[in-house]
Amino acid sequence: MRTESFPVVRYTLPNGLRVWCQPRSDSESVAAMLVIGAGARYETLSDSGVSHFVEHMLFTGTERWTEEEIKEVITRRGGRWNGWTGFEQTTYFVHLAAADLDVGLDWLAELVFHAIFPEDKVDKEREVIFQERWGHYGWLINTLDALGFGYELDRDVQRALFPGSSFGYRIVGEDSSLERLDRAALWAYYRRYYIPGNAALIAVGNASPERVLDLATEHLSGLESGETPARPAPPPMPENGPHQVTVRGPMATARVQLMTGARTVGWSHPDQWALSVLAEVLTKDLTEELRYQRGLVYGLGVHNVYFDDAGYFVIGTTSGRADKDEISRAIEERLEQIRQGQVSAGAVAEAKAALQGRWALSMEDNVSRAQWLADWTFSLDGDEPVPDYPAAIEAVVPEDLPRVLAAYFTPARRYVGLHQPVVTVAGGARAIAAVVALGVGVWGGLRLLRRSRSHGDQEFT
Repeated sequence: MRTESFPVVRYTLPNGLRVWCQPRSDSESVAAMLVIGAGARYETLSDSGVSHFVEHMLFTGTERWTEEEIKEVITRRGGRWNGWTGFEQTTYFVHLAAADLDVGLDWLAELVFHAIFPEDKVDKEREVIFQERWGHYGWLINTLDALGFGYELDRDVQRALFPGSSFGYRIVGEDSSLERLDRAALWAYYRRYYIPGNAALIAVGNASPERVLDLATEHLSGLESGETPARPAPPPMPENGPHQVTVRGPMATARVQLMTGARTVGWSHPDQWALSVLAEVLTKDLTEELRYQRGLVYGLGVHNVYFDDAGYFVIGTTSGRADKDEISRAIEERLEQIRQGQVSAGAVAEAKAALQGRWALSMEDNVSRAQWLADWTFSLDGDEPVPDYPAAIEAVVPEDLPRVLAAYFTPARRYVGLHQPVVTVAGGARAIAAVVALGVGVWGGLRLLRRSRSHGDQEFT
């Protein structure tokens, strides 16, 4: 057992399952999460989407409950439940009144570790997943996507920044792999990754560490540990840059989506705090210039995307086609100014206060607290403490911002992404109208011609 300043009490069951508890005696509820250390990053092109497919299958039946009963157990207690799949983790959670913690942990243990994957539910969930991703893309759409006429700019940016890695796959899966996955493949994945040594239980709320440990022992200690799978190797660095990424798929209007930034670091790297402050400074500066002074954009966002051992920095907005170059120049000019040290202590202090304030507000919610802990569960080594977010942000100084820009905004790491639609809904509608009008005209002409020929034949005979 270890008590930390956050505070978090940590245990490990004999079968390897991590148990983390953050007691909050002033709360009326408790949130509990079972987190599996696997997701889309653990896939190949041939089984892309298997992590998400398995997540769906867990809700179709267990050794004790039918699909309908699974949903009722928590709902009839007034609680919330759900599951989601990411690149590196798959998460299942419940949020209940504190008195119902036993019910919640029993439900999580049964759902996650006692699924049965009913054969007759596989095709049904496959179709549900296709509907979730707006149906089958089909050969034509997939071919156009491969030629750069897709619309998933962020996915193509990840392909450029993390070449040869599964970060370029859709979490929801590809047509060919989803159609090929059967119960045997889903079950094999489940048996490999859904083991205690590759899982963590997070509990936050009105529950003592002793009670959480007792209930975790009751519901989860009887599981066999299994062989913990290896973590994926860090994605290789791209060889050249800056990387120009363009997609040309349809949009509602002729507006251009712009993304620019650089490949940076993973979730647990100490530079993430300076990068977070940099993002906040840029959000304020660029919004002030591009939105309020020049009126070139409506909204602009700057943020970091973090994985366990890799990440990237994003500056994103949408604009008219004619303004994209001016916007890009303004972004690059502000980056260069900061690189040269032109960022004030006051601006950094304001950014830090904003970050700390938003984090404090999010931590009012037990589910958000549990998710914050879950993000660290597989990143920390041994007794390494969970970072103190406010203190880590407070430690950032103005000199850190030009330092991280110099370190990560290098040519090989830089990218510029554009979504420049070759067709829009408005333009497409006009084109369709023109085609329809042409078609009607041709049809009418042919009809008159046939009538003329028909009358001529009658008159001839």
